[in-house]
Amino acid sequence: MSELAATRDNYTSPMNRSWLAFLQSKSGEIGECQRTVFPNFQQEIPDQYVIPCTQESVIRFEGEDVESFLQSQFTCDINDLKDNQFLFGAYCNPKGRVLATFRLFTMNGAIYMVCHHSIVTSLLERLKMFVLRADVAFRTCPDLAVMCLNKFTEPGRFSLLSWCQTGPAWPKECYGDSESTQPAQLIVVPVSDAIQLIEESEEDITLLDSDYWNLLQIRHGVASITESASGLFTPQNLNLDLISGVSFSKGCYPGQEIVARLRYLGRVKQRLLRGRFQEECEVRVGESVTLLDTTDSKAGVIVNASVLEGVTTECLLSVYGFLEAETIYCYSAQPSKQITTLPLPYPLQ
Repeated sequence: MSELAATRDNYTSPMNRSWLAFLQSKSGEIGECQRTVFPNFQQEIPDQYVIPCTQESVIRFEGEDVESFLQSQFTCDINDLKDNQFLFGAYCNPKGRVLATFRLFTMNGAIYMVCHHSIVTSLLERLKMFVLRADVAFRTCPDLAVMCLNKFTEPGRFSLLSWCQTGPAWPKECYGDSESTQPAQLIVVPVSDAIQLIEESEEDITLLDSDYWNLLQIRHGVASITESASGLFTPQNLNLDLISGVSFSKGCYPGQEIVARLRYLGRVKQRLLRGRFQEECEVRVGESVTLLDTTDSKAGVIVNASVLEGVTTECLLSVYGFLEAETIYCYSAQPSKQITTLPLPYPLQ
């Protein structure tokens, strides 16, 4: 068996022990779903921060046929991959339902994916079914850390690291003028470099809970599919077509015919909205919401939620018959909990 083929079944991605020990040394607690919680409560996001995105995993794809293989599987156009940039995309089933959302980048001849850890095994098991004779291999990379950060380091600092991928955290469409958006960099580095970067800048930065990463994605209108939401939505239901997550000019991929039909044969009737609960609330992804005063009729589904102590819960919800005007929904699991919609940084076309 070749070295490449031998890596195909290496899907498990436990948290790197050195990374875990370092975060714990900074008073971080690792909880459910690999969330990291720090004791330094922050009601507002500070100007200089680092968020260890411990709920994210990194996958490496390599081989002579890697580009053509991934091009035939994903909604995004692999030819659009550029240095120092993340390419946003999705993986669908034949019915056009999104199984995973992700960011891709290229480094040293390989293609890497950043996605939620809960979907890694199912994603790679499904991809394995289509490899056939293609020279493609994939494996998880627990030796790499994912962080979101904002203007805490001087230019050129990243060039001193042994291996580093950094780029804007959000697709270009997600930068607006509202309070929902903040410039940020997503960085993928070896764990040893992540530790060094934080230690050398510790006096200037605030370490934030990993759920602030969820909060920032919500405010930018970027859906992150987890195991609980996998297979529930089309790309259009998640606004992926509005933020460069779908290419309509590339060749076929699973579900492509259905995704294209939704674009060309009619108006999209279900879109992603941003919402804020009027009070703190424990929220489960995949639960339904209803319109206020019509609690007997399902109006949509919770896609993502940020649950931070002392911070009002925000969420992304995919709703039917959506309105861009402010609308109030009720959380079906607790009907007394109301959600007010907020503007997204991009228009719902």
